[in-house]
Formats: sequence, C-alpha cells, structure tokens
Amino acid sequence: MIGFGFNDILSALQHVKGGIPTQRLTSRIKLGEHRSRFFGPSYNLYDIKEFDPESDPLNMIVEVPGGDEDIIYARKCIEDHENKINFLVDLSSSLDAGLHSNKRRMLLEAIGFVGATGIRYQDPVGLIGFTDKVVLNLKPRSGKMNFYHLLKTVYDFLERSNPDNGKSAIRKTDFFATLDFVKRYFDKPCFIPVISDFVGFDKVLNSSLFRHIASRHELVFIFLDNPESYKAGEGLGYIKVKDIETGKIASISRRKLSKIEQKIRSDRRELRRELRKMGVYSVVLEYDKHLKRLQKFFTARRKHISTTGR
Repeated sequence: MIGFGFNDILSALQHVKGGIPTQRLTSRIKLGEHRSRFFGPSYNLYDIKEFDPESDPLNMIVEVPGGDEDIIYARKCIEDHENKINFLVDLSSSLDAGLHSNKRRMLLEAIGFVGATGIRYQDPVGLIGFTDKVVLNLKPRSGKMNFYHLLKTVYDFLERSNPDNGKSAIRKTDFFATLDFVKRYFDKPCFIPVISDFVGFDKVLNSSLFRHIASRHELVFIFLDNPESYKAGEGLGYIKVKDIETGKIASISRRKLSKIEQKIRSDRRELRRELRKMGVYSVVLEYDKHLKRLQKFFTARRKHISTTGR
C-alpha cells in the first residue's frame, strides 16, 4: 500500500460548487442554442423528475401541467457534452519525492476533486497518465462508476510503482511526447487540467507545440508542491540527495539545498506569469491545503469569467 487506501481517497472526494467554469462557449444546437459559460447538464430531454437543488441547475426547472403543486419538477436529460474533461497527469518518479506519500495522495485527490465535479454535472471525464511516454490512456466517459474506475486505475499504477516495495523503476518526464499525443489524438477542444510539479516545463513553454495546444484547448495547470522535501536542508553540513528521476545520489551542502529550493520557487513564479499571459491559469497545491486551494481557485475563476468573459 502507498501509505493510504483507495477508500481513503473516495471518502475525501469533494466537488467544485456550481460546476467547472470554462471560457469557451458551446455551439452545438440542443433544443435551441446553448450558450452556457459553464459545464452543465445536456439538453436531450427524456424524462421529468423532482428537482434536486444539490445537482440540478435552476434552468432545468419546468412547469408540469397537472403535476403536484407541492413538487418542483426538472427536466431529466442524457447526452454526452461537446465539452469533455481530459486530465494530463504526470506519473513520473517526481511523485515519490517527500514524506508520507503526500504528493501521490495530493495527485489523486486533485483528480477526484475536479473529476467528481464533472461527473456530478454529467460531463465525460478521461485521463492521460504520462512519464516519458503515455502510460495510461483512459477515454472520456460519463457516469460515477466509470470515474471511480478511472481513479482506481491511477491508484493501482501508483501502487505498482511504489518505491517502498524495492521494485520500482525510475520514471522520467517528457512533456513534449505528451503534448504531441494530445495534438494527434484530441480532435475536439476540451478542458484539460494538467497536474505535475512542472520542473523543466520552461523548455516547453515557448514551443509551437505548446502554443498550439493552449490555443485549441482550455488548460488549467495544477502544481504539486512539497515543502517538506526541503526541510532537511535546514542547518549546517552536508546531506545526500537522490535525484528522483535519474537515481543518482550526490552530497551537497544544506545551504545549497536551500538555494535550490529558492531557485525552483522563483522559476515556478516566472512560469506561472508566462502561462497567465497565454491565458493559462494555475494553482499551487500543498498537502492539507490542497482541497481548499482548489475550491478557492475555481470560485475565483468563475467570478473572473462571469465578469470578463474570458
């Protein structure tokens, strides 16, 4: 076990209140022109049900001639949306850094948070897991059980690659290979949460490949941070540090480790500024704060879109 069970992840599932805010408008005709700025239920009517304020948007309420006056009715719809949620998830050995499996759990709970929202609002959810190649390719599908299967598949991958079992091979990261996969196989625009620590992504940022992806799809970058991994750098003397993605061990001074941390944080701030200029919004997660930060991030995102339209 990787420090926690799959049921621990399920019990922590939360969702974005009001659904995932998106910049792009849906143009498909569904019983009239649908121009919602948010993901919501599709408009293929097949039944009438009692209104559920926890899951049904207000625009689904309908009057039913001859119905019970004490009951509020809503349209019940089915049909996959044109907008899909497709995760890009970094499953390289960088997840093994730090203590207590925090980065692995944070990854799963971030997927759970965004994905559970998609399922709640009937959006198809898929996932691409990558290292230096695509290692998981789960096509977007609707339904709670399909999403639980997706989440369990990622959990099982992390369980098999758990470094504590002594059998885990080094897993490197190749953003170019993953983005090329997206370019070739994501034929329609979709909402793409990208989850990684993004170390080394500066080499990709100004490439024509990334600019193509960012212009076609709506990207959100979710940074996994792990401040605990630098606490050992406090004090004097030297410490042995293992490069997670190469397996090489080097002795460096504790002061130098602190400078490495500062450099990583400085590079990340610059990367986020450049992403923002390209219209790509981002959030940095730390364990025990990650779910609150995700909720705050998407709430602010919704307000921004409703105010500016982008």
